[in-house]
Amino acid sequence: MRFDVAVCGGGLAGLCVARQLHREVPEAKVAVLERSRRPIPEACHKVGESHVELSSHYLGKILGLEENLEARHLKKNGLRFLCGDSQGPIAARPEIGPAEFPLVPSYQIDRGRLESDLRALCEQEGVALLEGVDVHDIELRGHGDHLVRTSEGEVRARWVIDASGRRRLLQKKLGLRRESPVAASAAWFRVRDGVRIGQLVPESERQWHARDIDDTRWLSTVHLMGVGYWVWIIPLASGYTSVGVVANADTHAFRGFNTPQRMRAWLARHEPRLAERLADVPFEDFGVRHDYSYMTAQVLSAERWACVGEAAFFLDPLYSLGNDFLSMANSFAVRCIGDDLRGDLDPAAAAELEGILLLLAADSSRTLSGNSRIFGDADVLGTKVWWDFFNYWGFSCRFFFSELWREPLDELRRFRAMAQRWYDLNTHAQRVLEAWARLREPGQAPRKKFVAMPAPRTVLADLHGSLLEDRDAEAAYARMEADHAVGVALVTELLVQALLDLGPTRAAALGEAVGLGRDWTLPISPERLAAEGLGRRERLSRLPPVARDLQRAVGRARSDTALAELLRLAEGAREAAVMAPS
Repeated sequence: MRFDVAVCGGGLAGLCVARQLHREVPEAKVAVLERSRRPIPEACHKVGESHVELSSHYLGKILGLEENLEARHLKKNGLRFLCGDSQGPIAARPEIGPAEFPLVPSYQIDRGRLESDLRALCEQEGVALLEGVDVHDIELRGHGDHLVRTSEGEVRARWVIDASGRRRLLQKKLGLRRESPVAASAAWFRVRDGVRIGQLVPESERQWHARDIDDTRWLSTVHLMGVGYWVWIIPLASGYTSVGVVANADTHAFRGFNTPQRMRAWLARHEPRLAERLADVPFEDFGVRHDYSYMTAQVLSAERWACVGEAAFFLDPLYSLGNDFLSMANSFAVRCIGDDLRGDLDPAAAAELEGILLLLAADSSRTLSGNSRIFGDADVLGTKVWWDFFNYWGFSCRFFFSELWREPLDELRRFRAMAQRWYDLNTHAQRVLEAWARLREPGQAPRKKFVAMPAPRTVLADLHGSLLEDRDAEAAYARMEADHAVGVALVTELLVQALLDLGPTRAAALGEAVGLGRDWTLPISPERLAAEGLGRRERLSRLPPVARDLQRAVGRARSDTALAELLRLAEGAREAAVMAPS
């Protein structure tokens, strides 16, 4: 059999890329090779149920599945984090999450339902869906059709897309795997029960329940946070609830939660309120992934192959970004396939697209590693989430929502350079946040019991809502440029808040940890330095809007030592080290 495109794997990644090819490159003859046969269980035991803005936009707008998502799945109320004392009442734990339903839609996906619907749609649209076919090997032939060897014979194709999941056929064959900075493991299960976070809080906690005006808190992806771990609670339209534990190797041994019995005991120790709720509820299934994260050296080649979904890389699931990278890898590959079949594939454009994708993957991996101490600290976690959302909406979402991967080579180069600037800024932000959490005295009372994310009428909420605006490449670039300048002010404020919180005894250690004065100099203006000594109204009027909004959201750090002195101590530590004799 001969096709223009052979998609090796018919899970979510493979089915989505096949549908996208039908919609955008209708002349392509496409086959999906999948070893499992229908029917697929409606409630399917797969990770990847939680979708955030980028992947939800991909499913709804790029693949045209909006009606399906609204009718067959749950609209999601953002990401929600409960941190603090896990042994105490849930209502006493600081909460970070939306105060109202977000403007930009996202969804909780029943994977079985979606994949079953996608198989039917692909067949209706003329995709050759070859079920019961196990791919054994892919032989890449640079100047002719590639050869795919399967359990049912050979398939030849001009393009091969590896969507084989963690089998990673091409990555293993070509030696592309690279180590990830994330060192963590996960175990998860589903229960045939609607486990809602509000059920863990007595009705007498009226103030806590009153924050949930429309009874939509349960529609969030809820994260129960602790030092070195987090637990997800995800509701599904089929009536099941997905529950999982993600734990860093440096704080929690995998063998402590890698069986159903050990999982129950682990939850009883670390999240007793949830363990009580699940005490008499049977687990419908149970899955584990030890040391789950990996990166790759390459995902897309002008020699007519691509890796998508988990066949490319797997990041940490804290912010549900896995399906975002599936969406981007699919879209970049489809653009190249369309160019090739029309005779205009530019290898340099393919290289730029791959460079952007790998840079964003490295950026996200950096964001999602080194967070063990942050998870248990409500103040630092709230600040981190504020910055991480700003960074995510400011570049990744803007790039994808504006469909900038379709741009010509010169524009791709310009946006890759912009991506590098955001990456560099995020690197500084993560250094500050990690050092702040590491140097901070543990057990401090949180400044805020509830951090609205994003709070209405703030810079962050404006950025989020602006994703719904149509922008051409020039307007998108201009907005990224403006938002990057705001991001510089925001990262400056992260450093200011860390200095004020840590005080004079730890300012030098913070400066050394983040490389202040060595490879990083922040433009803290004289006005910002002087603002801390002013009265509330005048102080707020002197702050940049993003600094004011951050403080209102997560609370203000204070110190008896002037900010200018704290900054001098932070920068002086490096100066002293440079001047000391070797």
